[in-house]
This record gives sequence, structure tokens and C-alpha cells, in this order.
Amino acid sequence: MAITAAASPPSLEWRHFTPSAGVPAGEDAHIDPHFDVPTRPLRQVGGQFMLAETFQITVTPVARVRPGTSQTATLLAHEQGHYDLGLLAARVMARDLQNLRASTQAALGTALRDSFTLHTVTRLGPIQQRYDTDTAHGTNSQQQQRWEITIRSCLSDPNCSQINGLPL
Repeated sequence: MAITAAASPPSLEWRHFTPSAGVPAGEDAHIDPHFDVPTRPLRQVGGQFMLAETFQITVTPVARVRPGTSQTATLLAHEQGHYDLGLLAARVMARDLQNLRASTQAALGTALRDSFTLHTVTRLGPIQQRYDTDTAHGTNSQQQQRWEITIRSCLSDPNCSQINGLPL
């Protein structure tokens, strides 16, 4: 029994993207991973409150593309990298949540929110920025390939907790 994370869908397609003029400046497409942590009854073990023993964090894409953008395989692969980084962050968060314990329900709720923010904002934000900087938003093919290899390697390692020296 474990807390797990999964992406739904696992692979992006252009049909997952909504045309939007609100894509950040300098980008043709943008994805924000959405993290769904289900509400489940808490449990008590040895006087400590813990989250449910088993559940799944689901990562879904909030994906936008600038109208008129050429929807290339190269750009889609770059956006898949952003999505996969979100899944990696969710996997590390899942491991963290399995170990949360608190003496009160309120304290456990605070610990849950702190863990969520740590993994999905504090740590993931700088990784996403470095990914875009290193790859020039996917236009530097050598760096894009290097990142894709690193991301695939981390996805294949269930204990991966950092990428390119940055903690997830």
C-alpha cells in the first residue's frame, strides 16, 4: 500500500492544448501541471494522525497554445518535458506524504499544505525555469535532448529525488 502519482494523460497531444492569447510572453505554448490530491479519511496510528494509507495524486495538464503557433513535434516534446517534470515532483511529494505524521488533524493539514507548496511551487518552479533557460524554450536542440534524457532517466528511477542538481 502506498501513495502514488500518475499523469492523466501520460503523454500530451496537441488536442490537450487550448488556444489562448494568454500564453506568457516569449512562449508559443505553456503548460501548468495540475495536481489533484484526493480527500480521504485520515487514520490514527499510535496517537498520531496520518493521511490515508493509499491513494493516487493525479497530474493533469493545463495546456495553452498561442493562436497561430505552428504545432510542431519539437514544441510538443518540450511541453511534454514540463509535464513530466510535474509528474516527477508529484512522485517525490507522494513519498513525502506517506511519512507525514502530526499530533492533531489541523497540524497534519498544515503539513500537507506545506509539502504540496514545497514540491509544486518552491522546488518545481526553479526546475521549470532552468529547463526553459537551458533549452531556450525548446529551440536549443542539444540542450533539449540532454534534458529529455535526464527526465527519462529520472522517470525510470522510482527513487529519483533531484534533477540536474535541483531537488524535486
